[in-house]
Amino acid sequence: MDSHPKCSFSRPIIVISRCLGFDNCRYDGEIVQFPLAETLKPFVEFIDVCPEYDIGLGIPREPIVIIEDIDDINRKLIQPATGLDLTDKMEAFSHLYLEKRDDFHGFILKSKSPSCGVGTTKVFPDAGTDEYIHHEGNGFFAETILQNYPDIPVIDEEQIKDPVKCDHFLTRVFVMASFMDACASCKIHALVEFHTANKLLFMAHNKQMMTAMGNIVANRTNIPVEKVYEDYTEHLMEIISEAPQSGSVINAFMHAFGYFSRHLSAPEKFGFMQQLQKLRKDASVIFELKAWFREMSEKYNVEYLLRQTFFCPYPPELSLP
Repeated sequence: MDSHPKCSFSRPIIVISRCLGFDNCRYDGEIVQFPLAETLKPFVEFIDVCPEYDIGLGIPREPIVIIEDIDDINRKLIQPATGLDLTDKMEAFSHLYLEKRDDFHGFILKSKSPSCGVGTTKVFPDAGTDEYIHHEGNGFFAETILQNYPDIPVIDEEQIKDPVKCDHFLTRVFVMASFMDACASCKIHALVEFHTANKLLFMAHNKQMMTAMGNIVANRTNIPVEKVYEDYTEHLMEIISEAPQSGSVINAFMHAFGYFSRHLSAPEKFGFMQQLQKLRKDASVIFELKAWFREMSEKYNVEYLLRQTFFCPYPPELSLP
């Protein structure tokens, strides 16, 4: 595995569904094998949660389902076998749990769950039918997260198997953890260091916004540092919220290429340009390009590039194919 010695990584806090490799707490008493959790453990702090067990439902337990009244879009969480309405209990738990812990950087949740599903949960018209209205609902716990923490990345154990989605999720949580460390000092120099290290990463998302963030850091009007951080935070949350588009990514690669292109042969330059063309059609090519840039940056000792999180936004041990 290649390294990137000039980058250091903060330790994100990730809330994860307990059934994803932590405990046999599914409704049927089973556990979901989730090897990625073991891979991540040395580099993140996991906080596991099982909303269904934590509101008092046993293991094993009768299944619960989401009921939605089409007329007034009133959602309820019902246990059909017992007739229990768990709506208020689950909503109260979800709000209290999240209010007690506000230092998380991301969520990995169980797909299709009536508590934790993210756009994958079956929604029924009533508790007495197996015919669902749709299977694109949010679980109650997940819905509370999405409504109250729209800037915090949320992914499920199926979505994270996609290398591009996984890369975006890990990038966001590690960037946010690093930013929170900078915020702890509330010093301009800490913000300057953070922005400098992430400059190419931000360029790959939105060059104009990256420039605006640089102007905020420069603080030419000498506004209070607290206001600087406040303005910067707003831009940061927005710029990393969406996965970068190929055009912006290519622009960042071209910018970085200029730091060592003079050392390369014509075939090497041609090979690089071919990879850029592939990237327009296949987002996964970005991993090959980043690995090549790390190799070239070390070969030609380009200090600036070696410190750029764009090429290694999270520990290399987690690097994706």
